[in-house]
Amino acid sequence: MLTIPNSADSFIVDELRCRLAQGITVRIVFGGDSMLPLINGSKDKIELSPLDGPVRKGDVYLFVYQGRCVIHRLIAVEDDCLVFRGDNCMGHERVHSDAVLARLSAVVKPDGRIMDCNSAEWHRLSRRVTLRRSAVNLLHRSFCSRQRRWERWVYFALLLILMWAPMGVLGIPLDNFVLGIRADHLLHASVYLPCVFFMMDFFVFSKRRNLYSWLAALLLCLTTEIVQYWLPYRGFDINDLIANTFGVTVGLVLLVVIRRKKSQNR
Repeated sequence: MLTIPNSADSFIVDELRCRLAQGITVRIVFGGDSMLPLINGSKDKIELSPLDGPVRKGDVYLFVYQGRCVIHRLIAVEDDCLVFRGDNCMGHERVHSDAVLARLSAVVKPDGRIMDCNSAEWHRLSRRVTLRRSAVNLLHRSFCSRQRRWERWVYFALLLILMWAPMGVLGIPLDNFVLGIRADHLLHASVYLPCVFFMMDFFVFSKRRNLYSWLAALLLCLTTEIVQYWLPYRGFDINDLIANTFGVTVGLVLLVVIRRKKSQNR
C-alpha cells in the first residue's frame, strides 16, 4: 500500500511509474478532501490503472502538478494541455499530458464496498457532482463584480422590456392561475428576485449596502409601475407593485443567507 504525501517524492513517483508500466493496478491512500463527496481522502482507498488510451473528459486521473501528486477530474482538453479540477474545488490545474500518471479505476470504501469507476452508477454520480460544481462556479463568477458588469445591464434592460412592453406582443397570458396566484403576479415577483443583487454594485462602499440596495430596488419597482400608468397598453396595478416588492424582499433575504453561509464555510 502506497501513501501519497503532500509533495511528490521522486521515489514514490518512480515506483508508481514502474508498477503502472508493468500493467499492475495500484491501490493507494492519498489523503485530502478535494474530491468530496465521491472520494473521502481520509477514509477511502483508490485503485489506479495504467493509461490504456487517450484521456477522456470526465474521468479522474493521477498527475503531477507543481511538485505534488494530485487526483482530480479532467474537465477540458485543450491544444497543448489538460485542465483538471477537484469535485470540491473552485480552481483548476493545467498540465501537459506527460504529467498524467494513471487513471482512477475504483474507489474502496471503509466497509470494503468497491465502486467501479467504469460502472453506470459511478458515471451517474459523477455527472450529478459535475453539474452541481458547474452551478456553484457560475454562482461564484456571478458574485464577482467584474464578471457581472455586463450581466447587470442585460438584466435591467430585460426587466424594463418585461415591465413596459405589451404583454400580448410577448405572448404572456395574464389571466392564468398557478396555485391560486395569477401568473403575471408570479412573473413580477420572479423577475425582481435578482434586483437587489445587481443593485448592490452601486453601493459597494456603503456601510448600509443591503438597506440602500433594497430601497433602490423598491424605487425601481415603483417607477416601473408608475410608468405603466401612462402607457396606453398597460395599467397601474397595486397588486403588481406588491408582487414586485415581495420579489425584491425575498431576493434580499436569499442573498443575505447565501453570503452568510459562504462566510461560515471559509
